[in-house]
Amino acid sequence: MKFINRNKFTIIAIVIFIGLLFLGVEAKRLLVPDDNKAAYGDRLDGIENHKLASDLFKNIETKLKENTKVLKVTNTVHGKIINLIITVDKDVTVNDAKTIANSTVAMFENKELDFYTLQVFVAKEDDALNNFPIIGYKGTGSSELKFTKDREITKEEETTDEK
Repeated sequence: MKFINRNKFTIIAIVIFIGLLFLGVEAKRLLVPDDNKAAYGDRLDGIENHKLASDLFKNIETKLKENTKVLKVTNTVHGKIINLIITVDKDVTVNDAKTIANSTVAMFENKELDFYTLQVFVAKEDDALNNFPIIGYKGTGSSELKFTKDREITKEEETTDEK
């Protein structure tokens, strides 16, 4: 009992320090995101059951390049979003580009389309005209691509050096 009476302020200080330490750890856990958790939270639950075939994108690229208007095809997959970037020749019209983009939907299986979101970007190699790129988007519940609003083609004003 003598020990407690002589060191009561030290014991109180230690208890307060431990309490503040506990509160600090809890505040950090609450306020600072945990790097070990996925950036998508639980939105990717079940993705391990819906693996994409290893040669899927090579097959898509091969099929799209059969069309002579398609110059290059690249892809990225971020979580449940598949991005296809198709570069086409400069004489491709908007309707031709939409047809090319729509043909990509048939290259996926239904179970893949039900789980993944598909975004198709169609760009021209020559970007002088500003009606490109066009973007087609197919969510998990839809059956076809929805496209960005068609833009009017506008030409840049020519500059003249009249004096």
